[in-house]
Amino acid sequence: MKESTKKINKRIDLVLLILFLAGSIYFLVEAIVGELIPMNYILIAGVILLLIFILIFVSFRIENMAAFIIRKILLVFLCCVLGFGAVFQGRIRSAFANVDDGSTNISRMYVIALKDSSLENIEDVNVLGYVDHVNALITYSMEQLESYSMENMAYENTDEMLAALNDHEADAVLISDQDQTFEIQKEDSTYSDDYKVIHTIEMTTTTESDVVESDLTEPFVVYVSGMDDMGEPTYNGLSDVNMLLMVDPKNYHVEMISINRDTYVPNSKYDDYPDKLTHLGWDGVEAGAEALEKIFGIEIDYTAKVTFESLIEIVDTLGGIDVDVQLDFCEQDENRSFASSDLICLNKGYQHLNGSQALAYARHRHTAGWDVKGREQAQRDIIAAVVNKLLSVEGALKAGDVLNVASNYVSTNLPMSSVKSFVMNAISDGHEWTFGSSTINSNYEYLFPCASYTSQDLYAVLLEEEDIMHVHDLYVTMNSDETFNDFAFDLNDMEKYENTFELDPKVITVENYYDTVPTYFPSYLRYNF
Repeated sequence: MKESTKKINKRIDLVLLILFLAGSIYFLVEAIVGELIPMNYILIAGVILLLIFILIFVSFRIENMAAFIIRKILLVFLCCVLGFGAVFQGRIRSAFANVDDGSTNISRMYVIALKDSSLENIEDVNVLGYVDHVNALITYSMEQLESYSMENMAYENTDEMLAALNDHEADAVLISDQDQTFEIQKEDSTYSDDYKVIHTIEMTTTTESDVVESDLTEPFVVYVSGMDDMGEPTYNGLSDVNMLLMVDPKNYHVEMISINRDTYVPNSKYDDYPDKLTHLGWDGVEAGAEALEKIFGIEIDYTAKVTFESLIEIVDTLGGIDVDVQLDFCEQDENRSFASSDLICLNKGYQHLNGSQALAYARHRHTAGWDVKGREQAQRDIIAAVVNKLLSVEGALKAGDVLNVASNYVSTNLPMSSVKSFVMNAISDGHEWTFGSSTINSNYEYLFPCASYTSQDLYAVLLEEEDIMHVHDLYVTMNSDETFNDFAFDLNDMEKYENTFELDPKVITVENYYDTVPTYFPSYLRYNF
């Protein structure tokens, strides 16, 4: 080999070796800063990378062509692996940083007018209708509108107010995001065809978290709320997916409990009068957590809220998912449009779905015989499809992008430092985790009045006390300090083995309905189903 060629090859190898060293440092720094990989693992990786560096440096003494080629291929491969690993860790770190801390909630009110009217903005309104309720959002909205010259007309309820708008008694009306959604969901509604939004008001509330950071080595419960809304998770909306995650780090077990969105629960925002669980999302994820604590006699440590838009973004980032769709159906699109041109229709069978199609399948529940149970099965199938795609080579390469996308649609009061400690402990332990799941979904579904929507009765589901006790027992078992090996009866203190859980008197169940309603709730609820 010519001397000049050897010098060129040595210089190239030296440059690649320096890049390898820089890549190693970058990789290790990201691992340390990311706080997800145990330090002993990082030290082991550092030692291995140092040994590789020394061996390659020593191999520079070998100057034949084969050695030059092998070194270059090895160094390029190692640089690529280290670069990818460092960037991937950086993306994960960025994803953790992007997660909203759950302290901010945004509620919306809209000024709407007839779609064929000439009104284009709030300045054009002379007479504004509103529902005369003592409500922080309405009060705030009326204060924001004080600077505009208009007459305000009060109405008793939303239906009366919309009737006045249609009869041209009012130029426009003030309607909440909540009531707007209820109007859209009416089967005979032509809301989107009849009305237009000419002004939007947002009320932002901020709460200080009282959550204490920990390494999550003790059992804890997370309430996960899936919001039937698009956009950021700071906006309040219907809670269409409700799940309790009981995490037991001591026994490496996670129990997942799905609760029907239509479950009849006490709503603390309306003096604990009964309401559908999904409606409680309008007052923030904490309202749903309070209701579930009251029902099951448990303590929920953390909450997490995700929006449906995250599903669209995740699936599209993965390039779509493969799902065995179980029925033929048509569903509104992600913007709640039922226009024929916007409907998403799928046929039964195994197929490739994009984000909008996956959301439509996860959301659909109106086909006879499918309803909520079918939708929950569809949601589980979609989650499984997403996981399978992430485990593929194509999905693994996009995992960093998926995490960054998902973080934009998650709001949780789980401290990210605690989550990182939890992940680090799980990696360090190397123990296999087990997962259990159950669905709380009674067959007792009837028309009931709801505290947050009094215009008409809505279908809701009454819980059975057996299901309530099931969840409570899972919680008690998870928090028990006793193990099978230590277990023995203390005959002198048998009372400690008795379950002292008593159902809250304002929790309505199948068994206590006739006794509870007349005692605790107003006359409009006192009728038989």
